[in-house]
Amino acid sequence: DFYLLNVYTPNSGDGLRRLPARGKWDDQFRHYISDLSERKIVIFSGDLNVAHEEIDLKNSSSNHNSAGFTDKEREKFSRLLSAGFIDTWRLQHPKEIAYSWWSQRNRLAKTNNAGWRIDYYIV
Repeated sequence: DFYLLNVYTPNSGDGLRRLPARGKWDDQFRHYISDLSERKIVIFSGDLNVAHEEIDLKNSSSNHNSAGFTDKEREKFSRLLSAGFIDTWRLQHPKEIAYSWWSQRNRLAKTNNAGWRIDYYIV
């Protein structure tokens, strides 16, 4: 009755060197799941490597040029939602701050809850 997918979206990399490839991947994935959704309901989850809104990461003001929070990546995620898909967690928790990833480079990131919400369930 439905398609269930698990996905790992490529990271844009240090210095955003893979940002163009990432944008292409976002477009191709959106087209793929849109085609699937014409036949059955689509549910997918996984690490989408993007914090969509400022509420989705602790230090949004200092991360606008960081992989996972560029305007380009966030716009691609908005296009996914505009194609009819729903971020189920944000729908149920519109103002709640919660993260799914904390940097391993800063060992105090988790202690200080300086995280990012980059993992999603989308329908």
